Amino acid sequence: MRKKLIALLICIPLLCITAYASEETQTFDYDTQLEASGANELYDDIPDDAADYMRQIGVDDADYDTLTSLNAANVINSLLDITKNEIRTPIASLGFIIAILLLASFFKGGENSLNSPLAPTVGTVMSVAVSVTLAVPIISTINEISDTVQSACGFTEAFAVVFVGILIANGQTVSAAGYSSFLFGAVEVSTICVSELIIPMLKIFLAMSCVSAISENIKIDSVITFFEKNAKWLLSLMAVLLSAILGISGVISASADNVAARTAKFVISGSVPVVGGAVSDAYLTIKSGMALLRNSVGAFGIIAIAYIYLPLIIRAVLWNLVMEIGLSICEALGLDSVNKLMKSLSGMISLMLGVLVFSMFLLILGSIIIIIQKSM
Repeated sequence: MRKKLIALLICIPLLCITAYASEETQTFDYDTQLEASGANELYDDIPDDAADYMRQIGVDDADYDTLTSLNAANVINSLLDITKNEIRTPIASLGFIIAILLLASFFKGGENSLNSPLAPTVGTVMSVAVSVTLAVPIISTINEISDTVQSACGFTEAFAVVFVGILIANGQTVSAAGYSSFLFGAVEVSTICVSELIIPMLKIFLAMSCVSAISENIKIDSVITFFEKNAKWLLSLMAVLLSAILGISGVISASADNVAARTAKFVISGSVPVVGGAVSDAYLTIKSGMALLRNSVGAFGIIAIAYIYLPLIIRAVLWNLVMEIGLSICEALGLDSVNKLMKSLSGMISLMLGVLVFSMFLLILGSIIIIIQKSM
């Protein structure tokens, strides 16, 4: 009894000691973690034109203050600037096309009065003139598709390394594994398909469209229409399937990560004596901060990829508009040979636009799924 009494007297002063969790563990230094993740260095991997447009809307880093201060006016102004830079060549080509079509209509109106064996060749000559006017800028646009996809994939690879590291630091190991496998697969598919399949196919279509406008024995417009319609359906179907598969996979991955996080919180609360609750709260604070970092960096990556693709997408839209105007003029003037050429080129550019949009969608889909996941 004497020993027990002495031990009790020694322990009584210890009961007056109050345990405090360190304030440093309950705060999250966003700037330090942003720099440690390597997200600040991603800006160097963005092409110069895209980086300039991003600066115009005020996005020069992945800081959440910058991203939350975005406004629609700046975005619209940047899109207008892109349009101004990309509209020059299509508008100049449209002017030449209109002049050629009016000249062709003039000669066609005088065919009967000319009564010359050269009169039927007027349509062929005008088709050649339109082909020469459009071939060079369209070939340049087709070549830039490969450069744009390569730039976007190069940035995506650098972004994926940083983003996966943030996911792992946030405790989303399952989501990180699924995201990395999908994204690197998407990069590989985009690079190979565009360089080995899409670019050669578009160049072949362009050459055959020009030849078919000159020779009546070669009719390629129906072939291009067939590929355009079926390719659009295929791309739309693939987009829906990928969204559904990634959505389901994302929900399951998020559930698995949430279970792991809740388990860690329970273990910390129950196993750490006295200060277990404080440590658990600090853990949740840090995890919430990492979720904010994840969403900010993810949004930055989505914006960067979008601005890499936007100039070429807007140019393709403008060329599509030029072709539609040319088609309307051809139909109004009754120029059948030139109309066939314009219809083929319009279908080819529409297919080009669909490929660009799908490629951009493929690279940003995984980030969107991760961002919209409910944070623990």
